[in-house]
Amino acid sequence: MDCKFANEINIAGFLLSRGINPNKTVGNSFWYCSPIRNEHTPSFKVNREKNLWYDFGTATGGSLIDLVCQMYHVGVPGALLILSGIKPADRISFIDKRIDVTPPVRIEIKHIQPLKNRALFGYLIIRSINPQFASRYAVEATYQVGAKERNNFAIGFKNDSGGYELRNKYDKLSTSPKDITTIEGKNRSAVNVFEGFMDFLSALTYFKTDRSGCDTIVLNGVGFVKRILDRLPDYHTINLFLDNDKAGLEAAAQIQLIRPDAINRSQNIYPDCKDFNDFLKKR
Repeated sequence: MDCKFANEINIAGFLLSRGINPNKTVGNSFWYCSPIRNEHTPSFKVNREKNLWYDFGTATGGSLIDLVCQMYHVGVPGALLILSGIKPADRISFIDKRIDVTPPVRIEIKHIQPLKNRALFGYLIIRSINPQFASRYAVEATYQVGAKERNNFAIGFKNDSGGYELRNKYDKLSTSPKDITTIEGKNRSAVNVFEGFMDFLSALTYFKTDRSGCDTIVLNGVGFVKRILDRLPDYHTINLFLDNDKAGLEAAAQIQLIRPDAINRSQNIYPDCKDFNDFLKKR
């Protein structure tokens, strides 16, 4: 089997053959919880028409061979060996007939107000985060999922494009458009980089302050690290507070390729914990 032959195999069909079903369908796209990392909110898209995939969490994508290489940590020869038992003739028929998908899900913000809901304050306390500090940067968002009439409440964190990250005891969601969040500090020559806003709020709690002394960038997803690379030369000091997992370490490595002097504080402050909030809760 050669690469051209292998890439004619339907990506969604390959995933189905591995027991991986899409969580929803939107137009010509299937959405999955990523098969190359751990997540609970689908952010891995397969375009059925183009037969290409894209993982918004890692900002990577490509053909079926690219996907197999990442899923099984092999090179192209290994991927071809894995795919050798699948026939391109299967690429349309069984994928349309056998995949069971849910209707498209749309998350709509209904109302934004200052954070005051007692249940949300309780959620912050469970996460060991100071609610007073959180109220300076987060809001209370009323949102609706799909066609359900019931409104939900969550802690909302706005990004630079007007979308929101939403967190409560039950949900970890995002609204469109997805983007990073930048917060200006008094010291514009230094920047703190966080993977998610709960880690940013955890840092404020840990350092017992309601504001950062320098600029802050919250990636709102490790895949958005590419969006900040061109900003790095503007800073004298760069502090990284990313997750201590494979994706977080790879993101830190990307930054340190541009700025070798960037300090990975994750390895210094919470080397034995997944992220800042995990560290804060264990304390």
